[in-house]
Amino acid sequence: MAAEVLPVTAEDVAIILPIVRQADIDEITEALGIPMQRALLEAITGSLNAKKIVVDGLVVAVFGDAPYSILGSVGVPWLISTVHVERHARAFLKVCKPEVQGMLTRHRHLMNYVDARNTAAIRWLKWLGFNFAPAAPYGAKRFLFHQFTMDRQE
Repeated sequence: MAAEVLPVTAEDVAIILPIVRQADIDEITEALGIPMQRALLEAITGSLNAKKIVVDGLVVAVFGDAPYSILGSVGVPWLISTVHVERHARAFLKVCKPEVQGMLTRHRHLMNYVDARNTAAIRWLKWLGFNFAPAAPYGAKRFLFHQFTMDRQE
């Protein structure tokens, strides 16, 4: 089944919140100290292009890119996956690279952080072509995170 990439809004948070993948909950609520509902709302409302990936009527992930610095054309890519992502991995992966390329049309440089414990996310980000810095303490609780980056090819 093919994935659909659809707009996501603040109204979708109530549907997505109960099905967020545990590794994403650990990263956001435990390591960063932010309630998941707030993280989802702020990510969706603060993004230039917030979307949801839907397969067979199920939301497998929400993602977007938020402006970090307009002056430096830096964007912050983010993705929160749900419990349905593994079952629909192939359809999910098929839409990811084109979406990252779309982010690079809006920003010269992409940059964010990933929890060093989130091995599936790290493997996926490397597959997408992001570069990684060594893990270092980050966020309110100083857990180990890797900064990941990608630059537009000009």
